[in-house]
Amino acid sequence: MAKFEKIEELIGDLYKYRKLFAALFDKRMFPIQEEMILPIVDHDTEKLEHLAAYNLLFRNQSQVSLDSRLQEFFEEFLEVDETVHVLYIQENLNQIKTNQSYYLKENQATKREQYLIKIKKHLRRIDQVTLQNVKTLRNNTDETYKTETNFEIKKEKLTNIRSQRDALEGVIKAVERLIQEDIFFKTATDSELQLIVHRLRITLNSSFHNLIEIQQQIIEYLNHIEKRVQIVEKVLQLKSLRDKHYLKERTNFYQLAATNQDIPISQAESYRTRLSISVLLNDEETQKLIFKVRNKIKNRKLLALNIAGAISEEALTDQEQIEETINLHGLKQIFMGKNQDLFSFTMQHRFNKEIPASQRIKLFCHLASLFESEFYFTDQTGTYEQVEYALIYPSKLNDQSSAEQRRTN
Repeated sequence: MAKFEKIEELIGDLYKYRKLFAALFDKRMFPIQEEMILPIVDHDTEKLEHLAAYNLLFRNQSQVSLDSRLQEFFEEFLEVDETVHVLYIQENLNQIKTNQSYYLKENQATKREQYLIKIKKHLRRIDQVTLQNVKTLRNNTDETYKTETNFEIKKEKLTNIRSQRDALEGVIKAVERLIQEDIFFKTATDSELQLIVHRLRITLNSSFHNLIEIQQQIIEYLNHIEKRVQIVEKVLQLKSLRDKHYLKERTNFYQLAATNQDIPISQAESYRTRLSISVLLNDEETQKLIFKVRNKIKNRKLLALNIAGAISEEALTDQEQIEETINLHGLKQIFMGKNQDLFSFTMQHRFNKEIPASQRIKLFCHLASLFESEFYFTDQTGTYEQVEYALIYPSKLNDQSSAEQRRTN
């Protein structure tokens, strides 16, 4: 295989065949026949052979595709990658630890600086990949629920996305522990390294909160799918009974259907009639009506200049905003004095007005996210109507249990 000796040569080929690369990237999800792209290179197969020799294209019999590295490069910079790369973060984390060890053991200043440059590079890489992974997770979650028509596949995909979310959360916590607890980053004097670490902390904190929201969304989607599947199964059972002529004898379907007074909604039919030109010109009454309508339209346009802008759809939707109606800090203070987990407290607490279970679950997620540092997150989980949640307690309970354990020892 040929190899580019200078970066100018690589950039030159990328620019020279930019139309070909753009066409291949747009059709990257479909098999591309060589005859389809020959017009882009003036039917010159030697150009395709040249690009394949330098590993910019992959040719397999009569099919052509972008090299996987080039495709990943385009997907990353255009932010259209649909894959969650958790291992990328772990690999960069391992490289940071390795170069950190080299840095601490090296005595020559120039080599120490080289190791520090590598550490900075991998920190920046973790920052970029983490943001992209969180965005990809959110997009995959919404797209799977909204576009996948097969319920079994939809449920399996969402379960896999949930596993990816958990894996991403684990590696984010590992990176966070490294930059917060490691003495190397605590005592770093390099200003650029301090800035990179500061930005990475902001990214990790934002990503962690986004992962909590994604988990809540996945749980809601899975619950919706489960309910939908149950409805479909009931419909299929009714259809089976109807096909066997058992529906009337074994069910009360017809009695229930007879009591349903709902009327199907249908659009009102509109009829249009066209007036002849002769009537418009000769009929005096018709002309008066036309002038009257014209004046009304003119007045409406004048009034439209003085009215306020349209009310947004968000203002018209009837959605409860927990943050506006509930004092989260006050609720947290009440919970800190309780001897129960956060989810049970949220579900059992008496508010001024009744709050449904779905809103209480969202409130649980908000409290866990907002006051994470003041709560004690255990490794145990509980379930509530097929909803799995973490057992979270006030941090003082953890301190008390630790103190009791020390006294016992």
